[in-house]
Amino acid sequence: MVIKFAVTLCSLIISGCAGAGIEGVNIARDKLIINDNLTLAMQGDAEAQYKVGNAYCCSPKEETGRFYNTKLSVDWLCASAHQGHSPAMYKLGKIFSGDVVDGVRLLRRAAMSIAGSTTNPAIAYTWLRQAADQGVEEARVEADTVWSDLSQLERLNATESWKKGLNAPCLWDDVMGNH
Repeated sequence: MVIKFAVTLCSLIISGCAGAGIEGVNIARDKLIINDNLTLAMQGDAEAQYKVGNAYCCSPKEETGRFYNTKLSVDWLCASAHQGHSPAMYKLGKIFSGDVVDGVRLLRRAAMSIAGSTTNPAIAYTWLRQAADQGVEEARVEADTVWSDLSQLERLNATESWKKGLNAPCLWDDVMGNH
């Protein structure tokens, strides 16, 4: 029994250390992506804006002051999406649906599952549907899933928002207000 406990404890410590080390590598990589793309992003390059927004995504409960920053991420992704960049549209849909962590990011997934994230399902549908209309097949499936969970009023709002096309709302403050 003591040996089993010790092995389990060691495994948890090692996985925690490994998780922290991996997250440190992810942060370093994301900082490099931002550094390499920020000038072009500020000049209006949609792909660079997407890369910067994706690198900043996302913080537990949209906290600021740490490296990952959901609001900043969304604002860069919005600039890219408004130019018709379908990966940015898809990422916005995922963020507004609450699915904000991509890949194997164990510590961030754990933090997000505890803290949660703010959602706006109607706007999530809007941007997933925009991405699907641009040919992003995964977005079509996710848009259908989000749609099936919307109330009648949310469906009306989502449809009106989707009809705005690339002018649909996506800036954090416009979509989330004071959440």
